Amino acid sequence: MKTRKSKAMPTYNAQHLLEKYPKEETAGFLAEVFGVSRATIIRWRNRSDEANLNIFKADHYACRIGIHPANVWQDWYDLQEKYDNR
Repeated sequence: MKTRKSKAMPTYNAQHLLEKYPKEETAGFLAEVFGVSRATIIRWRNRSDEANLNIFKADHYACRIGIHPANVWQDWYDLQEKYDNR
């Protein structure tokens, strides 16, 4: 029996989403835009190492603001290609 190798999904940093808005936007406003809690926005802002989104969440949040994920994360296709070719 072959064992299937587990693939780690690509992740995308949420701070790139926040960069689409002026820095002075409130956490409350951004929370409404992305459909998350205010605490999540604060975490994305203050802890970039903990602001990674899986491919599905990244796509979801980009679509919520009407932008294709490849226009938020320049490596969108490259990371997926590496993931698919493992």
